Order: sequence, then C-alpha cells, then structure tokens
Amino acid sequence: MKITTSAGISIAIIATGLVCAHAQNLNGTLNTGFYGSPAAIQTINTGFGNAAGNNDSAGGSELDAAYGRIFGGNLYLFLAGNFENNGNHLNVFVSGGAPGQSVLALPATGTMQAMNGSVFSPGFQATWAFDMNDYAGTLYNEEYTYGGPGSLNGGYIGSVAETSTGIGAGLPAGGSFPAYTYLALNNNNASTMGAAGTALSGATSGANTTTGLEMVIPLSVIGYTGGNINVLADINGGGDGYLSNQFLAGLPVATGNLGTSGFNFGSTPGEYFTVAVPEPTTVAMSLSGLAAFLVFRRRVK
Repeated sequence: MKITTSAGISIAIIATGLVCAHAQNLNGTLNTGFYGSPAAIQTINTGFGNAAGNNDSAGGSELDAAYGRIFGGNLYLFLAGNFENNGNHLNVFVSGGAPGQSVLALPATGTMQAMNGSVFSPGFQATWAFDMNDYAGTLYNEEYTYGGPGSLNGGYIGSVAETSTGIGAGLPAGGSFPAYTYLALNNNNASTMGAAGTALSGATSGANTTTGLEMVIPLSVIGYTGGNINVLADINGGGDGYLSNQFLAGLPVATGNLGTSGFNFGSTPGEYFTVAVPEPTTVAMSLSGLAAFLVFRRRVK
C-alpha cells in the first residue's frame, strides 16, 4: 500500500517492511534516475504480435528491455514491454547466489510447473521464480521463494486488479500462498516492432520503451548471499505451455517462437542479465539518505 506523510512524500509499504522514498513512485513507468542504464535490451522482434497500446495491451506481448537495482533490502526490477490481456504469461527467474535449481523443479501448485525440466545457463541456479498472466484486466500471480538448497516453495499468491486503462499496482492477494513481491504495471505500450524474429526494430522498441512491469522483491526470499544477482525473463503462452521468442537476455536474431513449455540453455552461456551490487560508496550514500529520511519522517509526524 501507499501512505503519504504530512510533507506530501508517498511511501510504498511492502510485505517485509519499508521501501525507501527514493522509489516512491511505483507505477510501471521507467524512472531512469533510479534504475540507470538497461541491464539488457531485446535483440529480436516479438513472435507474439504487436500490441496496439491504449487500455491494456490488446494484440501482443513483448519484452523490450530490463532494468534492475539492489536497494534498501530489495531487488527492484523493471521489465519494459507489454503483456497481452488474453492470458499470456510472464516468467521471471532469479539466481540469488545460494544453491538453487539448475533444472527447474517446482511443486505442482500452479501453472508454472508446466515448465519443469527447463535447463538454465551454466552457473545460473534459480532461487526464486515468478509467474504473472494478464487476463481481462486482472493480473494472476504465482511466486516461488527460496526454501533451502535446491528448494523452491510456493504457488498461486493471488491477483492484482487493473483499471480499465491497463494500470495496476499492489501486493497480490487472495491466493493460497503468501505474497512477497509488489507489482506495478503500465500496460499501454504501443508496439512498433517489425517482422517477427528479425533484428530488433521500431522507433519505440528496445530501450526506447518506457512502460511495463515494475517488481519489488525482498532479498530475504530470493536466497541472496551478496554480490550480483542474475535474472532471466520470458514471455509464455496460456498455461505456460508455449514459449515465445521474447527472452531477456535476448535470443539470436532469426529465432522464432520456441513453442514448447520449457527451455534448454544448458549449452548457452549467459542467457540471463545481471543486476550489479552497488559500489560501497553508493551503498553508504543510500544508507545515509535512508537515515536522514527516517529522521525527517519522525519530525513531520
């Protein structure tokens, strides 16, 4: 939820605590001042159709670019693009440093188990997984958190409602498992990508896309051991049974839709993007800023 101080500062409250005021405007619109440069840019045009934009992304799904930041006890991700509201899925996997899964093995508590057997790139061990699908203006979500070496636990965590204009934000509610990840979506990107599978093209594609899905994930649930975090994201079809060609990091030019429920990157090094741990000076400045903010907040109560 969001609260506003008497000084007019909005703050988002996440399941595990305070999200610092530096990221107060969680609305699915890219804040380059917070995220900086993209961690990954798409390589190929989508095979899942071009969205018309305007009111919840009718017509197609794509992943244009990825951004990330480790800050205030959370992993912030911004996935620029759009998600067709016909039940297509977004899959996100995180390798947080702890011993995880090199081959996906999720419990049978949601649709994402259809991807079991997927093989990650060498060195990538999934310690957290997330599945979102947009169906008729509601986001339905699954989350699988780190449960010890090689173990991911979770399932359906509930939904987040969108407005009629494809905007939605909140902590999923109403599921069978606890939700930890806060979502903020602006699903109104009008795609300009060219022919499917060809090299990325379009005036507003790639790093020029500034709307999409924002995620705030507590480091405590991803098996984080310090250092950089690796992330893999993809677009999948209904029931997680038909993978597109939209992955971040991007696939080689001329790759068509995979058309399978799972992937095999066992012989494909680096099929993920990296969110770098902040430099020590940046961490010190962030902690100093947080301390100053908390003092200020006490004063304005």
